[in-house]
Amino acid sequence: MNISRFKPQLLNRTLAMAIALVCMASGSLIGQTSTGNIRGYVTGPGGAPISDAQVVARLRSTNATRGTTTNAAGFYYLAGLTPGAYDISVRRIGLEPQTRSVQMRIGETLDLNVSTGQVATQLATVEVASARGTTTRTSEVATNISREQISNLPNFERNVLDLAKLVPGISAQAVNNSDKFIAAGGQPPEAINIFVDGATYKNDVLRGGVVGQDASKGNPFPQGAIDEFRVLTQNYKAEYQKAASVIIVATTKSGSNHTEGDLFVNGVGKSYVAKDEIAVRRGSARPNYKRIQAGANVGGPLIKDKLFYFGTYELNFRDEPAYIRLGNNAAIAPPALVSQLQPLTGQQAQQFREHLGLGKLTWNASERNTVEASFNLRKDDDFRGFGGTNSFESAENLRVNTYTGILNFKHAGNDWLNEAHANWQSFTWNPTGRNYGTIGKNYIDLLRVGGKDTEQNFKQRRISIGDDITRSGFQLAGDHVLKGGVGVDFLSYDGTKALFGNPVYNFRLVPENYATPFEAQVGFGNSTITNKNTQFGGFIQDDWSIGKQLVLNLGLRWDAETNMINNSYRTPQPLADSLRAAYAAGALVVPQPLPGGTTRNVPVIQELGGIERYLTTGKGTRPMYKKAFQPRLGASYALPDGNTVLFGGAGLYFDRNYWNTLFDEQYRRQFQVITIAFRPTCAPGAVNCAIWDPKYFDPAQLRALGTAIGRPEVFLVADDMKPPRTFQMSGGVRRNFGPNLVTLSYNGLRGSNYMNFVKGANGGAGGLPYNSIFVADDRVKTWFNALELQIQRPILAETHWGGSLAYTLAKSEEQGQSQDLFWGFDDRFPTVGDRPRLIAPGDQRHAIVANGIFRLPADFMFSSIVNLGSGIAFSATDASKGFGAGLQRSYVYQPPTRAFLGIGHVFGYQNMDVRLQKDLRFATGQTGAVLVDVFNVFNSDNFGCYEAQINPANGPPNARYGQPSCAGLGRRLQVGLRYGFGRSQ
Repeated sequence: MNISRFKPQLLNRTLAMAIALVCMASGSLIGQTSTGNIRGYVTGPGGAPISDAQVVARLRSTNATRGTTTNAAGFYYLAGLTPGAYDISVRRIGLEPQTRSVQMRIGETLDLNVSTGQVATQLATVEVASARGTTTRTSEVATNISREQISNLPNFERNVLDLAKLVPGISAQAVNNSDKFIAAGGQPPEAINIFVDGATYKNDVLRGGVVGQDASKGNPFPQGAIDEFRVLTQNYKAEYQKAASVIIVATTKSGSNHTEGDLFVNGVGKSYVAKDEIAVRRGSARPNYKRIQAGANVGGPLIKDKLFYFGTYELNFRDEPAYIRLGNNAAIAPPALVSQLQPLTGQQAQQFREHLGLGKLTWNASERNTVEASFNLRKDDDFRGFGGTNSFESAENLRVNTYTGILNFKHAGNDWLNEAHANWQSFTWNPTGRNYGTIGKNYIDLLRVGGKDTEQNFKQRRISIGDDITRSGFQLAGDHVLKGGVGVDFLSYDGTKALFGNPVYNFRLVPENYATPFEAQVGFGNSTITNKNTQFGGFIQDDWSIGKQLVLNLGLRWDAETNMINNSYRTPQPLADSLRAAYAAGALVVPQPLPGGTTRNVPVIQELGGIERYLTTGKGTRPMYKKAFQPRLGASYALPDGNTVLFGGAGLYFDRNYWNTLFDEQYRRQFQVITIAFRPTCAPGAVNCAIWDPKYFDPAQLRALGTAIGRPEVFLVADDMKPPRTFQMSGGVRRNFGPNLVTLSYNGLRGSNYMNFVKGANGGAGGLPYNSIFVADDRVKTWFNALELQIQRPILAETHWGGSLAYTLAKSEEQGQSQDLFWGFDDRFPTVGDRPRLIAPGDQRHAIVANGIFRLPADFMFSSIVNLGSGIAFSATDASKGFGAGLQRSYVYQPPTRAFLGIGHVFGYQNMDVRLQKDLRFATGQTGAVLVDVFNVFNSDNFGCYEAQINPANGPPNARYGQPSCAGLGRRLQVGLRYGFGRSQ
C-alpha cells in the first residue's frame, strides 16, 4: 500500500456509512461488556464534594481520550473504556495538583476517589494515578485473566479456555476427553456463553456451548489475539444473556502508536513424550507424538493517534498416536478371525491441523467517537475416530470452520455513552468418513472394522445487531449509572445427519461365535433439515451508589426467540391420529418393576400432561416462550477500613436447549434409523426381526429389508417446554492485604427445566407401527453449593512475582440427567420426577488450582500451574441383582484418591506444568526468548475409564472392578522460541 497516496477522507466516508447502518439498525443484540469503567468522587478540603470538575482518561498506547464532569455530589463515571494503561486527570480552578495512573481491565469498574486541597485561584490539573485502582466493590463473582498470564503461563494447547480453569468453580474434565468444553456451577457445558469484542460465540445447534467445541480439540480463536478476558461465574448483570452458568468476555488486541510484532514457534517431539501408565502396563511403544505451534502478530499506526491495525495468525499441527488393539475376547474368539483382524491393530497417527487468524482496525475518529472492525477465522481438520477397538478403516475427518466479523461503534457524550454493534458469524461442523461406503462390521469386544457409519454437516449462520446506552450522573438518593439495551439475532440452522447411512453389522461371541451378525443398524431417507430462528431481548440495569460505601446493582432482562423448540413443526396427521387412538386405549404405558418381582404399567405420557401436550399443528399450539423475565440484584458494602468489602446477590438466568436435542421429532419422520435383529426364527409380523441371509451385506438389500419390516422410533417434544434456567445466589467478603486480594464466598445454583427423553411406550405398543416412543420430560433439576477461596496477587511492572490460588469445596446433585439426554434408563424410574436426588456425574468435591509467575535475575522467568482434584464421579451399572429388566440399576462411582507429594490422601487428579523462560534483549527494540515447558512435570498417573460395573451376586465378581483402562498424558517437554520487535527496552 502506498501510504503517501492514502486518502483518509475515503476511509472516513466508508466507515461513516457503516456506522450509519449500525445506528439505523440499532434495535438489536446487546454487545456484552468487553470494556471497563472508572467511577468515583472528587472531594475538596473537609470532604466537601467538588462539582463541575473535568475528569479525563487518556489511553497511553493510542492517546485516545474520554472525558466527563462531576455532578453536584462530586460523582463521576467514565464508561466503555478500552482495557489498558490510563492517565487520569482532573481539571478545575483551585485544585491542588497530584499525580497517578491506573490499569483498566476488561469488565471491571474501578473505584477511584480523588481528594484535593485548595490552591490559589487558577486552572490546575490533578494527575490521578496509583499503580492500580480497587475493583473490590462489585457484587459479581468474577476473575480476570491478564495478558501476563495468557503470555507467560504454560499452556499446552495455547487454548485460552484452558486458562479459564484457573478460576474457582470451573468443572474438571475426564482425562481421556479431548473436547475443549468449559462447564461450571454443576451445570452442563451448554449453559455457558462466550463473547469476544461483544460478539457471542454461542453454539445453538450442537453440544459444548461454544461454536466449534463439540467433539473438537481445537481452539475457538488464536491465543495471540486475546488481550485479556474475564470469567464471570456468579451474579453477573442483566446485560449478559443466553447463559445459565458461566460467562466469558474477552477483548482482542489492538494496534497502538508504536509498531510492534512477535513471532513464535513451539515444538514437541517423540523423544520428549513419556508413556502414560496404561501404556507402560501394556508394554506399548513410546507414543509417536509430534506437534508444532507457530504464529506471528503485528500491530501499529496507519495514522498516528487516529487509525491503528493489528493482525495475527497461528497454526497448530499435531500428530498423536492412537493404539488399536484387540478387545478382551481375543483369547477365546475363533483363531482364524483373530488372525484376520490382527494386522489391523497397532499404532496409527491422528492428525490435527488448525489455522487461526484475526485482523482488526481501530479508528479514533474523535474524542467522542471510536470505531472497531475485525475479522476472525478458524479452520480445523481433525483426522480421528480410530483407536482402542476401532480400526483405522473407521477413521473420519472432522472439519470445523468458523468465520466472525465484528463492527463496534462508540459515541461518548459528557455523561452518556452509546455502544452500537453489528456481528456476522458462519459456523460449520462437518465430520466425513474416510471409507464411508465400506460397510462396518463390529466384532464386539474384539475389533470394529469397515468405514465410518455416519456423516454429518451442521451449519449455523448468525447476524446480530444491537445498541446499548449508558447514562451517568443522575441523582436520586444517591448517584445512579443507568444502562439499557435491546437486541436481535437472525439465525439459520442447517443439519445433515446420515445416522448409519453406512450400515453396521454387529457380531458377538455367544451364541453365534462371530460367524454371523446378530443385528444390523441402517439409516435411510432425507437426512437434511433447515430452520430459521430470531432471538431478541432487552435489559435495563442501575448501578446505584449510596454514598461512598454502598453500591446496589439492580437489573432486569427479558429474552425470547421465535423458534427455540421447532415451533413451526406440525405433527404428521397419520402419526397424530395413531398416537391419539393408542393413548385413548390406554396402550401408551411402560412397565415399572415393583418390590416382590411384580410390575405395573405406568402411563408416562398421561403423567406428563397427556398426548395433546406432545402433538402440534404449528405455532398456534406451540407458541414461543414469552416469560423469560430475569430480575438480578447485587450489593457491595465497603467497610470503613477501606480494605474490606461485603458482597452478595441473587438472580434468575435463562439459557436455551440446543437444536440437535429437539430436531429428532421432525428428523425421525423423514430419516429412519432401524435396528434389525437377526434370529433363527421370527414370529409373523414381528417388528425389526429377520432371519439372516448373506445378501443383507448389500446395503441396498438391507435398506429394502428395513423398509419392509422396520419400525422407526418416535420422538415427541412438549409444546409448552420452557428454556433451562438457574437461580443463582452468592455472598462473601473481599479483603485487600497490600497488593493481595483475598475472596471468600458461598455460591449456589439451582437449575431447572433441563430435559431428558424418557420412554413413553415400548415398541409395538397398542399395535402401533413404531418402535419405542420417546417423550421430552423437562423437569430435570440441579443443585450446586460451593465454598470458594481465592487469593490473587497481580504481577505489575514494579513487582517480581504474581499469581493466584483457588480452592473450591463443592457438591453437585441432580434429579434426572443434566448432561446426557438419554440417561441410562432405569425401569424403576419411568420419568424424571420418579428419580431420586443423586450425586451428579461430574461431581468433584475438592479442587485446588494455583498459578504463579516469577521474575528471576539475569532476565529469567519461571511460571507454573498446579491442578489438584479429588476426582470426577460418573454413572455406572449395578447389576448385583441381575441384568434383567428392572434388576440393574445406576449408581455413581467415585474414583480412588492418593497423596500429592506425600501430603494427604484427597486428590485423584494431580498435575503440575512449569515453564522457564530466558529473555534476550537486542538493539533497536528487538527482543528474543527461549522457552522450555514441562507438562505433567512429575509424570503423575491420572487414571480414568474405570471399570465400575457390579456383576450379579450369584455369579463371578468383576475381576477388573475399580481398575482404570485409560490415563491422562504423561510428561511432555516443549521447546519454544520467541522474537519481538518494536518493544521499548
